[in-house]
Amino acid sequence: MEVLRLCDPYAVDVPDELEDRTGYVFEEAGGGDADRLTIETELLPADVRPADLIAANRRSAARALGGDPGWPEGQVETGLGPAHTLAITDPEIVGGVWVAALRDPLGRMWTLRFESAREWADTVFMALVAAVGGGSLPPGWAERRAFGAPLALPTWLRPPRVYRFAAAGELVICLLDQGASDMPGAPEFEAWGGAGPDELLVVVPLAAGETLLASAEAVWGAWRLDRCDPYGTVLGSTWARVAAAPGLSLRLVVVEREREAIGAAGFSAMVASVARH
Repeated sequence: MEVLRLCDPYAVDVPDELEDRTGYVFEEAGGGDADRLTIETELLPADVRPADLIAANRRSAARALGGDPGWPEGQVETGLGPAHTLAITDPEIVGGVWVAALRDPLGRMWTLRFESAREWADTVFMALVAAVGGGSLPPGWAERRAFGAPLALPTWLRPPRVYRFAAAGELVICLLDQGASDMPGAPEFEAWGGAGPDELLVVVPLAAGETLLASAEAVWGAWRLDRCDPYGTVLGSTWARVAAAPGLSLRLVVVEREREAIGAAGFSAMVASVARH
């Protein structure tokens, strides 16, 4: 069974056994005072409340900044449940850091951290928190997704370039890379193989061909990466399958260690499912 995961602006079917481990960071172009939104989820004991996470963030900020001047807290209703919020600001400095925490119906604790120097950053933050799990789409905003839930974010906050799904123990990793349109080079193979300092990495081509990726002509390749000792004895293998569509600047990568859990058929099904939305 497969479940649809939306990766802006693409949709892809990812096997249920792969957990969404994407680093959801939405950033404004540029550096310095550019806006940045970080979203994380984790499974915490049922007795841990959103207010407890906010209190921990408050203590951490007070230690770092040398005191707590009475930062305001609040509560916002979202599509996933009530969120507790904290505004870490200084009246003499434009902008600041805004934090929200909420527990969704699946029991996951969400933490949103918004860093901005905009004078109206607090309004932006409250609006995007309220839209977690589904909400209105103000002018100049776009629908995004994180950890399977819909969001509404300002268009200047760019979505992640790479989406990552992995099985327990990182034995299977799926990457949807929206910034790469070419087939991988030797350095990436070495990283996927995980060879130690006294090991050799032997790349064995398995197959190659043409396919459709997001309705565009693409190429695909499959390789086995063997980790060997200096005498050529195979110590372990990694399978890598890649489909790349240059016209879309899109690359789908599936890496499997120790065994081929998804295999060629599963990879082909994932490639065929990728579509623009």
